[in-house]
Amino acid sequence: MRIGLVLFASALALGGCKKKNTEADKGSGAATATASGSGAATASGSGAATGSAAAPDAKLVERGQYLATLAGCVGCHTPLGPTGPDFSKAYAGGMKVTEEFGTWIGPNITPHPETGIGKWTDEQILAAIRDGKRPDGTMIKAIMPYPFYTGMTDDDGKALVAFLRSLPPIENKVEKGDIKLPDMPAPQVPRVDDTSDPVKHGQYLASLMHCAMCHTPMTPQGPDMSKMWAGGFEMKVPPEFGTGVLWSSNITSHPETGIGKWTEEDIIAAVKVGVRPDKTPILGPMALYVPLWSQMKDDDAKALAAFVKSIPPIEHKVPKSDFKPAGPPPGGGGAPPSAAP
Repeated sequence: MRIGLVLFASALALGGCKKKNTEADKGSGAATATASGSGAATASGSGAATGSAAAPDAKLVERGQYLATLAGCVGCHTPLGPTGPDFSKAYAGGMKVTEEFGTWIGPNITPHPETGIGKWTDEQILAAIRDGKRPDGTMIKAIMPYPFYTGMTDDDGKALVAFLRSLPPIENKVEKGDIKLPDMPAPQVPRVDDTSDPVKHGQYLASLMHCAMCHTPMTPQGPDMSKMWAGGFEMKVPPEFGTGVLWSSNITSHPETGIGKWTEEDIIAAVKVGVRPDKTPILGPMALYVPLWSQMKDDDAKALAAFVKSIPPIEHKVPKSDFKPAGPPPGGGGAPPSAAP
């Protein structure tokens, strides 16, 4: 599962990461957002009324853009071409990935009224993000990490919706996938971000960044929550992107099998730069998120590191990854709009 994140991560890493473009710096609305994670929902057949057309609050949109960057929304909502992600259609959907449980396709979440979510109300967009529910009441499959987004505060939810509303509408009709997974209700969690407590604030950020999605081992019955954060998630990458297997790392504070010997500065460098303390690069989905997470504010990065350091130690030795990228594709895939190098 979640090979799609690895697919996109590999494509982005192989395509190269360039500096942010001038138009995006000016707030063009095509700014970045993350892998693993994925987007909101399909807009087909919603029949919902169009939301308010009032002028957006610039600070609200800016906050929403930042949240989208941490959450990685652009990852699964941008089509993947032969040379990498097509960022001229950022957020317009079309990324197609076939996995053991079927094929999933990232939907268009731009405000296009026919092929996107332009007819959805603010409340319907937020329900898709936090509860995994479409306007027609059907559930979105948990390929989209709404079980992690469900703790998003109301204020942050409004900001993210405002950002999505600010995107340029892109006409891009996306077909439906055929995912064969059971519906999963969103867990009931407090929607609170305690910014006065670095560890609690870091936990909130880690949830939006859905770190546990990849850093929890998977069994035939589902995630082994007794080893949450202890790694061991096997990620098989299609041969066109490289060879070998990636294993997610144990990021608990266990001193031998986890990262208990890492400093908070080491953790921040892993998240924002994509390197381990020994300066070796981190591959896999992290290669996707680094251009996004490099934009994380210093205080937020410190809070995230404080939370990771607080995770109880779990002894769980993870197999060593032997993945080797295939090499850069012709022409490269470019970088996400507004992404730092």
